[in-house]
Amino acid sequence: NEDNNGARPTIATSSSKNSNRNRISYATWKNPSLIVTMNDNNQINSIGTTENDFRYNNTKKQNQSYKQKHQKFRYTGNLPDVYWRAIPMEHLRAHPCFKQLPYPEEIKQIEKLEDVKYFRQDSWQWDMLHAGRCTTSQATPALGMLEPNAATLLQIPKSLQKGCMGAYHRLNQDALRSLEEMNTVLCNHDVDSGHDYVSDSEDQDLNNSQTKSTSHENDTSICNTSTSGISQNSRKIWKAMPSKRYNFAAKYYPEITQSHLNQRRDETKKFMSTLSSPMKIRMKWGNSQEATAILTALNYFTTIDPGVIVTEIGMCGAGLKYNSTSKSSRLILGASPDAVIEYSNGTIEVLEVKNHCPFVPKKRWTNNQFNSTNNKNYSKNGDDHDDRYRIREMPLRSSVPPAYIPQLMMEMLCLGDSCRSAIMVRQTATNGAIIVRLHRDDKWIDDMIYWLERFMEDYVEKGQPPPSNFFWFDKVGNDLVKSKRYQAFLERTKELSDEAEVVKFVKHKDIQRVLSNGNIRLPLFLD
Repeated sequence: NEDNNGARPTIATSSSKNSNRNRISYATWKNPSLIVTMNDNNQINSIGTTENDFRYNNTKKQNQSYKQKHQKFRYTGNLPDVYWRAIPMEHLRAHPCFKQLPYPEEIKQIEKLEDVKYFRQDSWQWDMLHAGRCTTSQATPALGMLEPNAATLLQIPKSLQKGCMGAYHRLNQDALRSLEEMNTVLCNHDVDSGHDYVSDSEDQDLNNSQTKSTSHENDTSICNTSTSGISQNSRKIWKAMPSKRYNFAAKYYPEITQSHLNQRRDETKKFMSTLSSPMKIRMKWGNSQEATAILTALNYFTTIDPGVIVTEIGMCGAGLKYNSTSKSSRLILGASPDAVIEYSNGTIEVLEVKNHCPFVPKKRWTNNQFNSTNNKNYSKNGDDHDDRYRIREMPLRSSVPPAYIPQLMMEMLCLGDSCRSAIMVRQTATNGAIIVRLHRDDKWIDDMIYWLERFMEDYVEKGQPPPSNFFWFDKVGNDLVKSKRYQAFLERTKELSDEAEVVKFVKHKDIQRVLSNGNIRLPLFLD
């Protein structure tokens, strides 16, 4: 019963027989849309907004079951799965919309300098091309952007402010410059591929969460198992799906089996037992997830242009006019995009992907071990306080971080004048992905070349390591004043970061990843 004018009803409590009815009266007054049913013994059968809502008698048990079900997702652990649902590069190369490069041993001769781009990025020839060459991993530090003053202006995280000495030592190395040298070294397939030179990654200095690691450390465990945990029972990998009802350009057939998952767990234990730094986890995540992120771009752009082809590519720019075959030449440039998008109208775009690693340490890592004094008690969902890693759910931002502007601009430069824009995919494990486009700025590229030449002339050629905050000041007489040209260069870099266009936000469920065979759970932690 309800009093007039919407006043609160009076609930009688003297009779247990009427208590349920009085509670229902109050509930339906608060929400008139509720449907309440009772049996002959005045017991409540159900409460809800529809006839299919949950049953009252078993509410407690059902709620406990619901909580237990959703607590199976672990937010902390000790065995992070760096290959979590990753599609390997070997399988991406078989995709009907992906054009792969030839095997390195199939390249018998290089006809022109630019042909070195046909060596795959997982080949030793690609490694050799890094020596003495200013690639995208070295451009940003050589431009002074990782120095304290410039990094603060560009809002580059301190974890990336590692200085320029890596670039300084790289550019002091002897480079392959002439066509004769490249043919002699790169096309000699009779030599041992276990060459002495191992390049640092294209992104190692900049991107902690996505790295092309070429080091062979821990090759006996999980690191050399690119298809780890994926069933190879069937030769069929892809099937083109032209129907618009299917979310992806092709159906992926290989699945993860329980036996392969168990094998990967054992391999991960070995990998973690020899881990020298948590940074290795981020590097391996970036390696393993790269093909999956490329596939995200492929699946989207095929919906815009069914004739799109994503092409594999190696080291570009060897034939640039900026580069010379003379040993007296100073700066030589090179860049290795993750892929190139080729549209049906002949337009091309750089494709660069960044995979943000979800695993971060719960404790501070010092002296090759975890510092127990910095242990935060992450008890979310009943996780173990002794776990060393937790899941970080990365937010997606629409801009291109300033630290990556040199990388994208150099990649567009090295692909040639016809490349007028670059696509960046930033992908997470739990929050989907975002696709952004950056347009080419030739004036900025000319300024970039100027400052890279200055780095060579002022420091590398003189054998003089750069001081902190080099380029930040100009010497006027006996005084140091801020360099107006350098300040303008940095300000334009910030503007370019904000000018990036959002192409598409891809929901988590719309990212194509490996599925399991049957009801096998695929958690981010394997322990």
